[in-house]
Amino acid sequence: MENIRAAIVGGGPAGLQAAISLSRAGMTPTVFEEHPSIGQPIQCGEGLSIHAFDDFSIPIEESKLWVGLHKKCKLVFPESRVTYGDIQAYMIRRDKFDQYLAKKAINLGAEIITATKVHSIQQNSEGVILNSKGEETKRIQSNLVILAEGARAKLAQSLSFAPPSPLIHGFEYKVEGEWGEELEFHFDSEKYPYGYIWIFPRKNETNIGIVTTAKERKKRLDNFLKQNNISGKILKKMGGLIPMKGPIPNLYRDNVLVVGDTAGMVNPIFYGGIRMGMTSGEIAGRIGAKFLTSKEENQSYSLSNYQSEILNFKFMDEINLKCHNFFYSRSNKFLSKLGKILNNQYINRISGREKIKVLSNLLMEPGLLRHPKGLFQIYKGFKIARDWGF
Repeated sequence: MENIRAAIVGGGPAGLQAAISLSRAGMTPTVFEEHPSIGQPIQCGEGLSIHAFDDFSIPIEESKLWVGLHKKCKLVFPESRVTYGDIQAYMIRRDKFDQYLAKKAINLGAEIITATKVHSIQQNSEGVILNSKGEETKRIQSNLVILAEGARAKLAQSLSFAPPSPLIHGFEYKVEGEWGEELEFHFDSEKYPYGYIWIFPRKNETNIGIVTTAKERKKRLDNFLKQNNISGKILKKMGGLIPMKGPIPNLYRDNVLVVGDTAGMVNPIFYGGIRMGMTSGEIAGRIGAKFLTSKEENQSYSLSNYQSEILNFKFMDEINLKCHNFFYSRSNKFLSKLGKILNNQYINRISGREKIKVLSNLLMEPGLLRHPKGLFQIYKGFKIARDWGF
C-alpha cells in the first residue's frame, strides 16, 4: 500500500487551491481527479468576483483566463421591474482558469493524477485509506485528506459528514453572440421557483442558464430565449447540481476536511461558489499543513481550527440563509412591488438620498411594510452576495 502525507480528492478550484496552499507549506499533496482533463467538463456560469483575483494573487495580466469585466448587474423582477447591483466580476474561461491553478500547484510541488476516481474511503488509526481506480487499482494511506469531490459528497457521507442539502439543478446554454451588455438575473417565483435565469455576455458568446427547483428546466429556458428573441446558435449545453442552502454544519472530522461544494460552500442567494470554495481550500491547506507538521513533531493540533477560522467570513453569516428563505418564498406580486420601490436604484447602494426615495416608495406599498425583517435580510444578504456571489 502506498503512503502519502496529504491527499485531495477533486481537481476543481477548491481542491486545487488546497493543493497550492499545502504545497506552499512544503507538504507535496497528491490530487486525484476523476476526469481525464483538469477543467473539463465545464459546469459553471463562469463568473468570478474580482476579489478572488486579489485574494489568491492571480495576475490580471493573465488575459487568457478571462474575457470581460462587468461592474454592475441588472436584476429583473416580474412585470419588468428593474433594479441594479454593484458587482465587479470577470467572465472567466473556466477550463483555462482551473488549468492555471493546476499548473501553479504542480510548480509548487503538488502531484495531480487525472482519470482516477477515488471510489471509497476509510479512516484508521494512521489516517485515511483511499481506494482508487484509474489505469490501475490502488490502495493509498494518507495522513490527511481534503475532500473536494463536488456536491454529491458521496465519500464525505460515508465518513458521516452531513451532505450539502438540498441540491438544486442548474442548466445552461453557451449561445453564439453577445446578448446584452451586463450581467442579468431574471426572477420569477412561478416560472423559476427558488432560482432565476441568468444572462452573462462574453466575447462573441453568452452564457444563458437557469437554476430552479422546478422540473422541465430546459423547456423553461427555451421559452425564455424565445420570449426574449435570443436566437443565437447554441454552442454548448451544460448542467449540474448545486448546494442550495450554504455551508454544512461540520467541516472537519479527525484527519479529514471538506471544502468547496462538498462543504456546501455556495452563496445561497445566487448559488455561486468559486471564491467561497477557493477560500475554504486555501484555509484547509494552511490548517492541514500545521496539522501534519504537529503530528510529525508529536505535538497536538486540531483540524477544528479550520472550522473556527472559516466561521469569521461573512459568507458564513446566518443572514445569508435567512435572506434565501425569505426572498425565494415570496410571490411574484411581492417581487414586482419590491422592484417597483427600488425603481432602478442600486440595491446595495441604498443610502442618503437613495434611502429617502426608497422609503418614500415603500410607504406607498403597505404590503411590503408588513415584512421589515425580511426586507432587511434581503438588503444585507444581497450586499454580501455582491462580493461572495461568484
